[in-house]
Amino acid sequence: MKYILLLLLIASLQGFSQEFNAGIFAGGVASQLDGDTYAGYNKAGITAGGYINRNITKKLLWQFGLRYTQKGSRYANSKLGVYYKAQLHYMDMPLTIRYRYFKKVDFEAGVSLGYLIKGFEQKGNNDIDEANPPFNKFDLASILGLNYHLNDKIDIGTFFSYSILTVRPYTSGNSDFMDDGQHNNIIYFILSYKLSSWH
Repeated sequence: MKYILLLLLIASLQGFSQEFNAGIFAGGVASQLDGDTYAGYNKAGITAGGYINRNITKKLLWQFGLRYTQKGSRYANSKLGVYYKAQLHYMDMPLTIRYRYFKKVDFEAGVSLGYLIKGFEQKGNNDIDEANPPFNKFDLASILGLNYHLNDKIDIGTFFSYSILTVRPYTSGNSDFMDDGQHNNIIYFILSYKLSSWH
């Protein structure tokens, strides 16, 4: 299903080319789950998708995208005999505002609604199992980052994303008003290609 949605988005981009800028992108992510007791961006993953955007002013534009992202958490300590991995597959729909501060640099901020396609966990030498407790199907996250324009077609960008709402309760079951579960904590590194140039 995720591939069908992605292909439909990419196929429709050319139809918007008269009014909208459009592009595709791919890259890597480093992620962790805040609240799982394992610190560090130790889980590597990939991200890929497409976007459309449109200028509001000469320096300001809004952007909407659809992307597949691998998130989760990983921790390995052979001395202590501890191994843990959470593999989370999301389809995300980011909505952001981009502000071109310099000729080759723009800042980007917004929110993203994510849908969890599948979530797995592996503990120690055990087989990969369904996550327990299960992760929430939807994730609402903040996004903050910047893009550097190599030329009119190619950008490189780095972004930070953090879940506004918890993605699942603590495995211990403990919670309080201000701290009631785990959060996705993600760093993105993205290379994007514009199918139409900035106006």
